[in-house]
Amino acid sequence: MYKRTIFQSFKLAIDGLIFIVTTERNMKIHLLFAFCALLTSYILKISHIEFVFVVFSIAMVLITEAANTAFELLLDFVHGDRYHPDVKLLKDIAAGGVFIAALNAFVIGCVIFIPKIGHTIAILIGA
Repeated sequence: MYKRTIFQSFKLAIDGLIFIVTTERNMKIHLLFAFCALLTSYILKISHIEFVFVVFSIAMVLITEAANTAFELLLDFVHGDRYHPDVKLLKDIAAGGVFIAALNAFVIGCVIFIPKIGHTIAILIGA
């Protein structure tokens, strides 16, 4: 087996990230929402522990999207372009994992941001 240096391993990982960001529409969408969540975190000055929850939620979505993409590419490589209901089911299950992570991130975002946004609005309108 070929031994890679740590720098070669990092390069391969970065190549994989570049591939998924440039080719996968859903990853671009996840990154847009991640940027919005981080910007909102900064603007609302959330606590350190809240920020940890936001970052971990973002990481979970990006990791599951990357794994889903890799799994789909592997299935396409092994099975080719031919339709098979079992391959579709496997892809649907992997996509379901991404959906669970995204739903989790949405709920955490709502729990953290909605009260702070409501408080900020109340201050702005003088209530």
